[in-house]
Amino acid sequence: MFILTKQEGSIESGAYATIDTDGITMVQFFVDKDDAISYNTLLGAVGFELQVTETPDESIDKLCDMLGHAYSVVEPGQVVVPRAETLVDTLSSYL
Repeated sequence: MFILTKQEGSIESGAYATIDTDGITMVQFFVDKDDAISYNTLLGAVGFELQVTETPDESIDKLCDMLGHAYSVVEPGQVVVPRAETLVDTLSSYL
């Protein structure tokens, strides 16, 4: 799985998260690296400077559970476009 982080290769540096319509913090994980890169390119166009970082599949539940965040898994080829109202600079620190 792949996630967008502040520093390449470092989940501890902070991960990109959005706020859904119910106000829940949502972290997005991508199965395909190219999809993560595409999403990161869209975020870069509005000023976010993030990196694509690989994370082991088995750590997703544990990581998000520990932080109290929900998550979604973007399947290969699934198109994900950031909603304007959720483009909030929400970088969660995992320290």
